[in-house]
Amino acid sequence: MIFFLLIFLLLYGGLNFHFFFALKYTLHLSDQTQCIVILLLVFLILAPIIIRFLEKVHLDTLARHVAYCGYLWMAFIFLFFFIQISFDITRLVLNVFSENLVNPQTRTILFGLAVFLSFSCVVYGYVDAQNLSVNKLEIYSDKLDPTMDKIRIVQLSDVHIGLMIRGKRLERILQSVKNEKPDILVSTGDLLDGELDNIMREAEQFTTIKPKYGKYAVTGNHEYYAGIEKALDFTRKAGFEVLRDESKKVAGINIVGLEDPTARQMGYAGKSISALHLFPQVTSNEFILLLKHQPTIKKDANFDLQLSGHTHGGQIFPFMFFTRIFFPENCGYYALTEHKSFYISRGAGTWGPPVRFLASPEITVIDLIKK
Repeated sequence: MIFFLLIFLLLYGGLNFHFFFALKYTLHLSDQTQCIVILLLVFLILAPIIIRFLEKVHLDTLARHVAYCGYLWMAFIFLFFFIQISFDITRLVLNVFSENLVNPQTRTILFGLAVFLSFSCVVYGYVDAQNLSVNKLEIYSDKLDPTMDKIRIVQLSDVHIGLMIRGKRLERILQSVKNEKPDILVSTGDLLDGELDNIMREAEQFTTIKPKYGKYAVTGNHEYYAGIEKALDFTRKAGFEVLRDESKKVAGINIVGLEDPTARQMGYAGKSISALHLFPQVTSNEFILLLKHQPTIKKDANFDLQLSGHTHGGQIFPFMFFTRIFFPENCGYYALTEHKSFYISRGAGTWGPPVRFLASPEITVIDLIKK
């Protein structure tokens, strides 16, 4: 985590000072103004660390204000960087054809346009992050219990309950789940985020959702970052049965939940699961629903439908191109074989910036229908 933090601060700091130099040379800032801008940028770069400190000392309201300032700025600076780079490449191409097309006035106009477009995208993305969509999927199978015509599963993923996703916003997400009348509710990880002492009461909001065949969850990487014991306590208080390299048979289907790899990376004891045939009680003539936070596929694994999350669909364009480097199947539905499929949710919440640009939040409704 320390190594990750250092790399993040170096990269994020670099993006902020790229903005500073663009601002300095475009507006010809005075020395005094430059000092003020640098101090402000240092505060914004360190905002994620300041937020965690304020959470630790239970200054929730102040932490939330700093979070909105720091994370909205983060979204702005990411978008500004990509837009400005695009403009710089355009200027270089134009310069090949005519030097008269590229002059200080043109650079000033392009800088102002980059700022305007970045700000507009952040505003749009902030609004869109709260427009939860409901994606519906039908899976036909001859493995369902003969007495069952249809089983409705609702997948909730990557909610990141914390400073910014709680209270009324969480209530809207859960109301959308309730409106779909699930027979089974599953959470595919990263239900929580941040300092958990401050959000334990939010678990009560889940208790009004009572699916006929229960609620099941697996861990994500953020459950470990936040503190696994408290995260498990929250998840169970919310009414979920947590499957940690375990299986559960309900309504004639086998639900298999795999522990997130972060468990072993952080030194927690866990089973080394390489394929689902290690579950002797799970047989191929029954429908197998695999819950796994990170969207990696083991082709020899024994499952009919895998549900995952983690990628957020990139959350802010063009980050989906970077997440595809690690997870080529980034979001949406994938048919692996005639009887094996895979769905990756974009998630219902946000991590870091409360912004989604071209990657709307979702809950997923999967109807398993008897073939």
